[in-house]
Amino acid sequence: MNLNHNQATGEKSNMLPLHLFNKNHGIVSTVFQHSFNIKFPELLFHVGGISESLSATGITISDELVDRLLKDVDVGNRVLYKNEQLFIYTNSDIKTISLSDLTEVDLRIPQVTFDQTPLEQIISAFKIIDFAEDWGLSDKYSPQKVVNMIHQSQTDTERAKTLNFLYGRGRGLTPSGDDIIVGCLSILAAMGYPQLTQWQEVIHKRLELGGTTDVSESYIGAALDGYTSKKMVAFLKVIQVGAIEQIEPAILGIQDFGHTSGTDTLLGMYTAFTML
Repeated sequence: MNLNHNQATGEKSNMLPLHLFNKNHGIVSTVFQHSFNIKFPELLFHVGGISESLSATGITISDELVDRLLKDVDVGNRVLYKNEQLFIYTNSDIKTISLSDLTEVDLRIPQVTFDQTPLEQIISAFKIIDFAEDWGLSDKYSPQKVVNMIHQSQTDTERAKTLNFLYGRGRGLTPSGDDIIVGCLSILAAMGYPQLTQWQEVIHKRLELGGTTDVSESYIGAALDGYTSKKMVAFLKVIQVGAIEQIEPAILGIQDFGHTSGTDTLLGMYTAFTML
């Protein structure tokens, strides 16, 4: 069954060509209620509905098409990527998704300055988030403890210690500590933080050691490559153009992702802004 003719709308990340190559073989690794992941040699590829935010590591297609695919797609199904098409070998037939039909979205982390939006206003906008109430780490830690820990990481040894605390800490598909890392790294990259390279090097070393979920590893890897989610790009562009009235809605848009992932990502972002 070829599903291409139903694929009128959808988007794809412009990061994909860096890690997805013609005739790559993969396997469906995880299936969720409204999306699924395919593990390729260099990429954990996410297929989600258009109502979701596009991630740096995948595509979005119509919600109806995703729901139809999920009736047959199962963990362990073999996948072939060839000539910009995904061939998913389900138990019933071969499902085909054409990536050439999708609109490519630039998910590179944009370079941002405070020429249009003062830093103080950005930091103040985060007051709408109750981090202590909504974040994903246990009550024995406080968001401020994490903020302070990152602030105090001035040497590679201190940065490594902080990352060891955060990496893989928490439950779920993307543990809270990993979401904090992604949020912080994305903002530091966007703002050209002076110690960005040092943070990137330490994060890369920690990533190579493993110890968290495949999904978290893919998001951290994307941030190291200089790519992020569509919602994060939208937030940064609001700052770029000085649309101050749109900052809080953009923040709330990021929070509305996963159970606590959005809030945890925002805590990392907030921390990064307070480091500048």
